[in-house]
Amino acid sequence: MDRREQILVAAAEEMDRVGYAATTIATVARRAGVPQGTLHFHFPTKLALALAVIDEQNARTFASVEHADASPTAALVRASKGIADQLRTDPIVRAGIRLSLERGEFAGATSSFYEQWIGGIVDVFRLALASGELRTDLTAEELGGSVVPYFTGVQLVAEVRSGRADLDPAVAVMWRVVLAATAAPAHRARLLAVVEETFDRAGVSGR
Repeated sequence: MDRREQILVAAAEEMDRVGYAATTIATVARRAGVPQGTLHFHFPTKLALALAVIDEQNARTFASVEHADASPTAALVRASKGIADQLRTDPIVRAGIRLSLERGEFAGATSSFYEQWIGGIVDVFRLALASGELRTDLTAEELGGSVVPYFTGVQLVAEVRSGRADLDPAVAVMWRVVLAATAAPAHRARLLAVVEETFDRAGVSGR
């Protein structure tokens, strides 16, 4: 791990633990095992450090939906599992999500992230509607603008209730609700099976 990444991980761990306001450059430098001068060489301010965490979190979560899949809806289900895994194991993703909810000085960066994130999901929902997998009066924009906040709320409540230990079954239920309302009858059983298979990989049943 190079010095920049070492510092970024240390900052993410600290910001995830105590939030942006309570994080100090001195604490991050100690956690990273580097002099403060080295930290400032890579990140001149705490704000620059937080924005770098958010940028890296964006890159990692966006990468979760870049895998080709013959079924657009299945791709979204599998992407949600990938992000759920990241939220449990990746301090940069956890910290980036926490910072995006704190807003404050980096409100612009986090607002841009959600706009990009919703836009990307809308594109996949367009494919799902065009393929006939989904049959609903809702538009792709309405679906994307609802499912992203739904997932965000699910993972936040899972964090409060169990430290995200129950995140997989909660996201599986989310998809069962969404598919019950939107899946075309000819595709519903297959898509529900995708949910069960995807989340059963960790030994969690969607039933």
